[in-house]
Amino acid sequence: MRRLAAISCIVAVAGPAAGCGSDRATRGEGTIKVVATVTPLADIAHNAGGARVIVRALVPRGADPHEWRPGPAERAELRDADVVLWTGGAMDRWAAEEGGEHTLGLLPKVDPLGDDPHWWQDPVRVERASKEIRNELARADVNGAGYYEAATADFLARLRKLHRDTRICMSLLPNRREPLATQHAGFAYLNDRYGTEVVGPRGRGARVGRRLWADALGEPGTPAGSYLGAMAANTDTIVRALTHGGDNCRPEP
Repeated sequence: MRRLAAISCIVAVAGPAAGCGSDRATRGEGTIKVVATVTPLADIAHNAGGARVIVRALVPRGADPHEWRPGPAERAELRDADVVLWTGGAMDRWAAEEGGEHTLGLLPKVDPLGDDPHWWQDPVRVERASKEIRNELARADVNGAGYYEAATADFLARLRKLHRDTRICMSLLPNRREPLATQHAGFAYLNDRYGTEVVGPRGRGARVGRRLWADALGEPGTPAGSYLGAMAANTDTIVRALTHGGDNCRPEP
């Protein structure tokens, strides 16, 4: 398999570790509670916020975020959060109804394609979203502004590398405009960035490919359990499908 070299990174901490107590408070760890709607957005927030944030994704893995709605417990979490992040599209507008002062919908900030909320399928738009998240975290936690700047800078470098590597992988395709059908129609941003034609399950004349990561990430600890890993897996799946198994290319997350 073609693998593109990885760069070092700061590993985001998802939550508090046992036995750290006041030492964690001194370092600012777990200072800000962030509630995000979907898992790709939650992982992007982890990377922008690093160890100062505790991030929770409300929509369960495996649930359809277009259909899922929060119950009383989830609505209470939205009200109690320091920062609420939602896609900015209609599918999770319910988050804006419950969130407080620091509630951020990303879609209007990332050069949207109409009202399509799946902007994370394009790493360049994720760069823009990450900067917006960084700024919102800094507004909610002024003392952590410098930390968020550094953590986000690291993630932006990894996003730029993902974009470069994905372009290299897509250059292997003999015809990147050949339609590829997948289980979800939410790949307009990927098509817009890389010139592909990934379509929904009813795409006429499309080659049937394997499942791609669309609205959610894989289980934690799996290759697709992070945003970068899921996008790398999608790239390799597309290359394998459109070269009829003759080539493969997977960016290193």
